[in-house]
Amino acid sequence: MSPTPFKLPPAHTVPTLSTRKHIEILSALFEPCPALNTLALEYLAAGPFESYDDLVGIVYGLLADLNGSKTPKNTEWLLKILAAHPGLGAKKIESEASAEEQASLAAPDAEEEEALKRLNEEYERKFPGEFS
Repeated sequence: MSPTPFKLPPAHTVPTLSTRKHIEILSALFEPCPALNTLALEYLAAGPFESYDDLVGIVYGLLADLNGSKTPKNTEWLLKILAAHPGLGAKKIESEASAEEQASLAAPDAEEEEALKRLNEEYERKFPGEFS
């Protein structure tokens, strides 16, 4: 018997939930990522959220701030978060949102698959070790 899929609780209840639930929410909305959890958990506890768009907007704001700061520490945080996301066309799917997104797309043809492989290799040459 497969586990019951995680169902997002009403957005307005998020601040009252446990840290474990906050991590489940972040993992459902994004890829599971300890670095993102560390940065975002205090914001989930603070709320309030009218909708999940509000919550996602806050996380995107955190990521934009990391990207804009250019300090070595913030760049390190950002790279850890980016590395949690699968490479282009990769079969690694951990979050429900990613699984749904991938299921809605047509499988790449041989030419697209080769292009994705080439682009991932190019990225990994430019940013070595980020997907290990």
